[in-house]
Amino acid sequence: MAGEPVVLHPPFDIDGKEIADRLLAAGPVARVQLPGLALHAVTHNAELRRVLSDTETFVRGAEHWRAVREGEVDRDAPLIRIILGSESMLARNGADHRRLRRLLQDKFSHRRIHDLRPRIAGITRDLLDDMGRAGGTVDVKAVFARPLPTRVLCELLGVTGDDDIRTMSDYTSRSFSGTGRDDVDEARAFIVKLIAEKRRDPGEDLISALVSAHGDDRLSDMELIDNVRLLVVAGFETTMGALTNVVRALLTHPDQYALLRSGRVGWDAVIEEVLRWDTSVALLPAVFTTREVELGGVTLPEGEALLLGYSAANRDPNAFAGADRLDFTRPASQNLVFGHHAHRCLGEPLARAELGVALPMLFERFPDIALTGERIRPTPSPMMNHPLELKVRLTAGG
Repeated sequence: MAGEPVVLHPPFDIDGKEIADRLLAAGPVARVQLPGLALHAVTHNAELRRVLSDTETFVRGAEHWRAVREGEVDRDAPLIRIILGSESMLARNGADHRRLRRLLQDKFSHRRIHDLRPRIAGITRDLLDDMGRAGGTVDVKAVFARPLPTRVLCELLGVTGDDDIRTMSDYTSRSFSGTGRDDVDEARAFIVKLIAEKRRDPGEDLISALVSAHGDDRLSDMELIDNVRLLVVAGFETTMGALTNVVRALLTHPDQYALLRSGRVGWDAVIEEVLRWDTSVALLPAVFTTREVELGGVTLPEGEALLLGYSAANRDPNAFAGADRLDFTRPASQNLVFGHHAHRCLGEPLARAELGVALPMLFERFPDIALTGERIRPTPSPMMNHPLELKVRLTAGG
C-alpha cells in the first residue's frame, strides 16, 4: 500500500529535486495530494518504464478516469481542466495516436532538425550579442533560456507577430502553474486565432500543415486546437527549463564545470547528465488503468489516474548509482527524460539541437559567467522544475 500522501499545494515553492526525492521516498507508486485532486504518481524508474510500455493496461484519455465518470472530481479545478477534454496526440491511444503523430513526424525528423541548426545558432548569436551589450548582471533565464526556444518554435509554427510571441510565452508558463481557472480557455482562444490566420493565409509552417491535412488525416476542430496547443506548450517550456537547469548546474558545481573546461568531458555528457539529474519536467498527467493491476506493490483499481513522475524516476537510486549526485563522468544511461515507447517525445531532436548548439556558445562567449549569490527560487508549478529566475554576472571571453 502507498504511504502518506505527498502534499503539493500552492505556492509550490519547493525545489523540483526536493519534490522528486520526496516522491521517491514515498514508494514506486506514491499518493499525491494536489489542489482539488488526490491520485497516485509513478515515481520509480522501472515502474514508470513499465507504465509507458504497457499501452493496453495504462492508457491515455480522461474518458477512462473512473472519478470523472462518477462525478467525484471538480471538473473546473485548474489541474483537472489540464487533464480533461484534450484531443491532442498526448491523450490518444493506438491507431488514433499514430494518425495524429504521423502528421508531424516528418517535421521533427533528425534531418529536418539538422538543417535547422544554423538558424538556432543565428538566434543564439543575436541573444548573446544583446547580453554582451547589456553586460553586468542579467537574468539568464529571461534573456537567453526563454527567448531562444520561443523564437525557434515561433518560426516553426509560423507565428511572427511580436504580440503573439509574447502572448504565447506568457500563457504557456501560466498553463503549468495549475492555479489559474481561466488559463485553458485563454490558451484555446489564442490558438483559435492562430488557426484562423493560417486558414486565411497558409504557409510552410507546422500549424498550416495541420490545418491543410485532408482525407483520413483530416483533424476535427478540437483535435486541431489541442494539437497546436500541445506543440506550443511542449515545444517551449520544457526546453527553456532544461537550458536554465544546465546553466545552474554548471555554476553551482565548479568541480564538474572544471571537467568541461579542461576537456575531460564534452557537452553531450554534460547535457545528458543534467537532463537526468535535474529534469525540467517533474510530473505530467496522466494515464489511466483499464483493469485492476498491481504496480510497485500497490493494487490499483480499474479507472485509476496516474501521474508520470519523470523527475523522480530519473533520480531513482535503483536505476542510477549515486542518483542524487551530479556526475558528468557517469556512463551513458537509459533515462526517461524524453519518455519511452509510443509516446516518446516527438520534439526530442529539436530540444537536443537547441541545447547542443546554444549552451556551448553561451559558455564560450562568457566563460567566467557566475551566479550573483541571490536566492534561486523555484518556478511555482507542481509539474515543471526549473528556477523562476537565474541572476548571473557576465564576463566576456578573450
